[in-house]
Amino acid sequence: MFTAESMTKEDSKHVALIWPNEWEILHKLFVVDNTIKVMRKTSIAETGSVQVEYSTSPGLCVECREGLLCQQQRDLREYTQATIYIRKVVDNIKVMKEGAPELNMSGSEAEEEREEFKIEGEKDPDFNQSNGAKRRKLAHLCIGNTHSSVHYKPGIRRSTRHRVRGEKELLVSANQTLKELKIQIMHAFSVAPFDQNLSLEGRMLTDDTATLGNLGIIPESVILLKADEPIADYTAMDDIMQVCMPEEGFKGTGLLGH
Repeated sequence: MFTAESMTKEDSKHVALIWPNEWEILHKLFVVDNTIKVMRKTSIAETGSVQVEYSTSPGLCVECREGLLCQQQRDLREYTQATIYIRKVVDNIKVMKEGAPELNMSGSEAEEEREEFKIEGEKDPDFNQSNGAKRRKLAHLCIGNTHSSVHYKPGIRRSTRHRVRGEKELLVSANQTLKELKIQIMHAFSVAPFDQNLSLEGRMLTDDTATLGNLGIIPESVILLKADEPIADYTAMDDIMQVCMPEEGFKGTGLLGH
């Protein structure tokens, strides 16, 4: 069922490799129906390099291995409250965003962008004050001590998982439809379902009635979101600039006084 290579990689969560002396202890404490051995064979090739081969005793059961892989694939498509990641991508920077970025960025996105690039002590008076107090205390404690020193290095606030910019986590189930997922994405990214273009590993997700399991979306999948952006309109940009310009009263008419 398990190969020597899979025991150290994808199947390492199901199988534990132990040494012969450890196996003897387990053999005495528990009832054992069969012993599976992993043997290592080392040989030297003609080029002088060392080649290592692993074999198992008894040999691999091909049918059992195929059955295990099929069961694992079924389990991946039958899940509840699993985490997937939605990553918003943009092909190029639109003129509309350059001229008026606040019109195309939601409040949550702007807040996340500020949090990602904020360094400890910057624009944070409470943190800066306590941080400065800590530095003074550490400096005071280190005076006269030649054998030990304490170094403080400001760092960057980070989350437990390094998220890519524009990526968010969603909890989903295998039996929910793609349309329901789009509604979740709408609440997370403020993008209407009909403006969402979703893809998984280069494959477009278009069937709104299909379930996530049938679409091949498994836990920890990364789905790319591309929103239909408004086409850059220079006329609209001129209108925005005109609105931002201060009024000049009755300029050009006879009512303008001096």
